[in-house]
Amino acid sequence: MGEIVNYNLTEELAHGIYVSALVRDLSREIGLSEPAVYEFTLAGLLHDIGKLQLANYIYGNEKIVSPLVVEEMKYVRMHPMLSFEILKERGLSDLVLDAVRYHHEDYDGSGFPSNLVGEEIPLGARIIRCCDVFAALTTDRPYRKRFDIDEAMSLMIDEITHFDMKIFLAFERIVHRVGTKYQIDLPYSDDELLLGETGAAEFMASAAAAPGQKNPYLTRSETWQ
Repeated sequence: MGEIVNYNLTEELAHGIYVSALVRDLSREIGLSEPAVYEFTLAGLLHDIGKLQLANYIYGNEKIVSPLVVEEMKYVRMHPMLSFEILKERGLSDLVLDAVRYHHEDYDGSGFPSNLVGEEIPLGARIIRCCDVFAALTTDRPYRKRFDIDEAMSLMIDEITHFDMKIFLAFERIVHRVGTKYQIDLPYSDDELLLGETGAAEFMASAAAAPGQKNPYLTRSETWQ
């Protein structure tokens, strides 16, 4: 299918961890209760889980011939609902489900899947939207290198109508403090990850460490704040 549709377990795991750490900090920055912080952090970790199910469909369907069509019609438009359905079947809370289902809604109504506007968009989804875009921009992709922090924030400001301004201003404060330190580099081999040969399992276990406890598996950070 070419490099555009190149989704795998390690990339999605790394992205989910990156987004969830930003979501946690942003949720605390805007004064949410710790139970809400937990729910939204979990949503940030799992928001793109539907991509993996969609990737299985794409690679098993020989009739799909255009990676551009797949990217726009299959991946972009389907994965929030796929993620929602997967998590709903597993009994996650409404806070998590709503945040995941609507994390691609834009504040100006130009997003998907429901073209929600402003505060019609669940709070968790508005939080994830900022964190998800920043994490994507500051991560290498098959078709481009990562943007640095200033470039990423400039690109987000260019599309400022997509974000809840109060949340975005709080997010700017978070980025000023932590930058990209939550970004992690997992191995590129899914087989290694699944066989437990990379330390990824230990990373996941230590990611929930107590505040200030050193996590030896972080690549750009010394501690989880």
